[in-house]
Amino acid sequence: MKFSSSLKVGILAITAIIVLLLTIMWVKGKAISHTERITVSFKDVNGMREGSAVQMMGVRIGQVEEITPKIDADKSSVEVKFVITEPDIEIPKASELSIQQSGIIGEQFLEITPPRERIIYLPEQDKSLVLHADDKVQMELDGKYYDTGIVKKIEIVETNMLPIIIKENISTKTAYKVKYTINLPGLVMPEQLNGKIVKDGNENKLRITPKEDVKVPYPKTDSPYTVIEPMRIADFLALQYRSAESLVETNERIALLLSDDVIEELKQTAYNVNELTDKTNITMEKAQELIDLSKTEIEMLSGSINELTENINKLTGDKNFTESLVNATKSFERLSNNVSNLLEDPKTQSTISNLNITAKNVAELSCYVNDMSKDAKLKKYVQESALKLNTALDKLIITLDTINYATEDEEKVKQTMDDINATSENLRKFSEKLNKRFLIFRLMF
Repeated sequence: MKFSSSLKVGILAITAIIVLLLTIMWVKGKAISHTERITVSFKDVNGMREGSAVQMMGVRIGQVEEITPKIDADKSSVEVKFVITEPDIEIPKASELSIQQSGIIGEQFLEITPPRERIIYLPEQDKSLVLHADDKVQMELDGKYYDTGIVKKIEIVETNMLPIIIKENISTKTAYKVKYTINLPGLVMPEQLNGKIVKDGNENKLRITPKEDVKVPYPKTDSPYTVIEPMRIADFLALQYRSAESLVETNERIALLLSDDVIEELKQTAYNVNELTDKTNITMEKAQELIDLSKTEIEMLSGSINELTENINKLTGDKNFTESLVNATKSFERLSNNVSNLLEDPKTQSTISNLNITAKNVAELSCYVNDMSKDAKLKKYVQESALKLNTALDKLIITLDTINYATEDEEKVKQTMDDINATSENLRKFSEKLNKRFLIFRLMF
């Protein structure tokens, strides 16, 4: 079958038109695909153009089709529409979308980063509070708890195998190593987090909170992805310039603080510290010499103390010494009891009363003799009577002295007390008669 020249020219023209259209679409970034187009909004695309690559973890999976600025009085943005050209590629929810640059002066491209897997360690709690894979992650946002992620994997690890900064907050021997991801779009997570397992209704959930008292807002976005705004070089340089200004101001204040006077004082302080250190070293050396010289005396004193301690231990450990000490203590106790009983006896009280009366009579008699008597014979007679009375009192004292040796024999003590009582009674009568006779002599003279 032969084709006419006209037909061949038509087919060639149509083919050329199709190739031209495909080339134009490729240059403009228009992908020929039935894949759903994805649109996200940036505040600034930092020079990215239509047709730029779309990458996921460094692999090109699509391209940017349209970049459309949206001017609004309240909020301006740039809409970026891109398409995934690779088959079987699905962008996870809450993936981060950012504009990156290949190299220092390379072209801009759109980078897609899936939610990264995070790890948190929890102390082993009650067996009723156990997490499983696919359990939900909960976080407080704007004063209310929301489900922000999902648990991927749980492991039990030894606490002593963990880093020190983590081990300080876990008191149990084992801990839960929980791996989870965040699937709430637009949520920017703090780096330092605390966690615990809570029961919410019939479900166990992982509740995470910032270590510092930071209020995390609920993300306000309509996109299923987390958009990371780019930073222009101008903004970066402006930030660096502000940092440099702050550093210059800090240096100026430090220079004001470290004036010549302050530096001179610091030098003098350093000199004084060095001199004090030298004197301290000399003092320590002298103290060491003194300790070395006194070492022999200290050792002798220690030996004497040890010997004395051993002698005391031997003495207290001697059975005979212990028994003697106990017997002496018992004897003193018996003597004290006997003397107490003796003093409480009515006869003893009567004897003491008689002795007091006798002593009083003797004192009166002596006064009478010294004051009134001038007769030598009478004085001699009275002196002989007083001498006899004193002798009787001396015997009474000797008798009382022997009481301590006779307290163990109750019958002997009783007899002795009766004798003493009778003697004191006779002395009292004798002294009264003597006083009466002396009174008669006094009346006669």
